[in-house]
Amino acid sequence: MSFLSCLTLLHACSTPQTTNIVEQVLATVEIDEAAHFPTPSGEDITVMPGAYQIKTEQYGIRLFAEEGTESESMLIEAKPTNHTESIIQPIALMSSDKKGHRVVTLLRPNGERWDAWGTQGAESSLTGQPLHIPSAQIMQRFNTINLDKAIIPQFSLASVSVKYDDTKKSHKGEKLKTTWRLPVNDTLDSGSFTFTWRGYWEKSAFQPSFIPSKVVDLQNLVKKKQCCITLTVDGKEAPLTRLSFSKHGTLLTRVQLDNVRVKTWPKTVKVVVTKGKKTWESASIKIYAKAISYYESVLHPIFSHDRCTTCHALGTHDKIVDMHQYRIGIEKFPYEFDEEARPQNPTFCETCHKAPYLKNAWFSPLSVQEIDWKGLDAIRVCRKVTGPFINKDGEVEPPFDRKRLTQHFHENPRIIWAISDGLTPSGKDLNVPLSKKLSLWFRKVDPWVEAGTPCPTNTKFFQRQRHTLTEKFFPRQ
Repeated sequence: MSFLSCLTLLHACSTPQTTNIVEQVLATVEIDEAAHFPTPSGEDITVMPGAYQIKTEQYGIRLFAEEGTESESMLIEAKPTNHTESIIQPIALMSSDKKGHRVVTLLRPNGERWDAWGTQGAESSLTGQPLHIPSAQIMQRFNTINLDKAIIPQFSLASVSVKYDDTKKSHKGEKLKTTWRLPVNDTLDSGSFTFTWRGYWEKSAFQPSFIPSKVVDLQNLVKKKQCCITLTVDGKEAPLTRLSFSKHGTLLTRVQLDNVRVKTWPKTVKVVVTKGKKTWESASIKIYAKAISYYESVLHPIFSHDRCTTCHALGTHDKIVDMHQYRIGIEKFPYEFDEEARPQNPTFCETCHKAPYLKNAWFSPLSVQEIDWKGLDAIRVCRKVTGPFINKDGEVEPPFDRKRLTQHFHENPRIIWAISDGLTPSGKDLNVPLSKKLSLWFRKVDPWVEAGTPCPTNTKFFQRQRHTLTEKFFPRQ
């Protein structure tokens, strides 16, 4: 053997053998509460609750909504460091502390670690030392999560739905890649929730290994409505209002839940059945919420009714004159150049509008108040209704508190007329949303006010704030 051959062989024996690690899948992180994060350009982005896949880019990490499309993603600022953990695929976790700090951490097989810092709640500024979680602690939590997932449960969630007392429609949940998402109302605080549970399948099996309706012990428990069938929501037992088998053999459990507005989610559910020494149980299933707008479905048809939009469009002298001449004729309203025919002038209006129940309050808002919402969509009308408001002097006033807003909707004579009366000074009955049903109007609007007047949003995953951050999170290098 030549000297060169020996040298080559010696080099081969003394060089450590390496394994090429390929990141075949993206890491997934679950965000349980809406959190603020900065973008590389300094925008304040709110990431809504849900599951997100992550990959790194030059200036940060990009979040892809699990149920979204490729275009529904957001790049948030992240700082790269290193880690020494031996992993074969990316690992991501969301961590938090008592100060409201949030951090998304991504560990990559190549030794890179990326941290994105943010905050939870209304405030988007980060105070104090940014949260740092040791890589070993992240690995420990990740292994615990995987260990829980490795256990094969006897039950798996087949479907979930919710029905509210005031609505006939049942809203069904959807199974995503790793989580569930259920349409949940942003205003109604209680509903009837139905969870159905199927048995499990062993690998390569052609039929379920466990069908709930075929198990004799389960049949007896369900038939006699005996104890030992427990459904827990966020770790607390929820009393069952219905227990049965479906035609497909699944176990149907129904509960009435309170405190279930969309902001209270995600929630974790689990079912456990015991019979003597036997136990059948599911894994803990996390369910995220997709907002159902109460304002859009219940109140917007009223606020966008002609009785409301007509007066809210009369913000100038010219519009008042045009509307009256259209309704009652030019010869009866020849006030093109009369300055008294203007908004906020009850003295001029009360000559005709002298209905006692209006308390001489028949006048329209000025255009400077910017509450002409005719033709606007539900999101923009709701924002105008809830404030902040502009008074007739053009000054911005704070939104009404709950008490004042309730009083406004219950006692304002113009609202009462527009909602349920519609009688004109000439004796003509105009079409109104809820004719002679003022109590129904109160039943519709009061829950919305009580819930904090939530407005609809077209934001599924990311919400851009109106301001730009100024070095609030951490110094950029």
